[in-house]
Amino acid sequence: MLYYASGPERYSTGVPGSAFSKGDLLVYTSGSSLSRLQTSSESLGAAIASIVGVAMASSLESIDNQVPYLVLTQDTVLWSDCTTGSQFSRGEGCDLEYTGATFRVTTSAITPLFIVDANGASNDVIDSNKSRVRGIIDPTYLRFRS
Repeated sequence: MLYYASGPERYSTGVPGSAFSKGDLLVYTSGSSLSRLQTSSESLGAAIASIVGVAMASSLESIDNQVPYLVLTQDTVLWSDCTTGSQFSRGEGCDLEYTGATFRVTTSAITPLFIVDANGASNDVIDSNKSRVRGIIDPTYLRFRS
């Protein structure tokens, strides 16, 4: 699951086009509705400049067919769940996997979508008590860069 940590905090709403959960990365579909980012390498290649934000509610919790999301920019820092015992280095590019109905950082770097504490804002890169790591989404994949 992805959580807001620091940086620009701007919210918007959109029409859910498919099922997604709170904390999922969202993209706009061709029909201008929100969908969960697919994490296959083929889908990620097509996702360049299309990630808009992180769902603040499940698609099933829409009000008036609108779901709130955190708008991501290159300066938005997130916490991401990770596997207990994982080790990361500041600036390391990592994959995000979708497992058990939630996104989390993996130590794989096939498609490095998540950059560990890239801004170097804090020494709190890893919260070992909660198995979380801080970082940003690679700006290449963001629809809104600033």
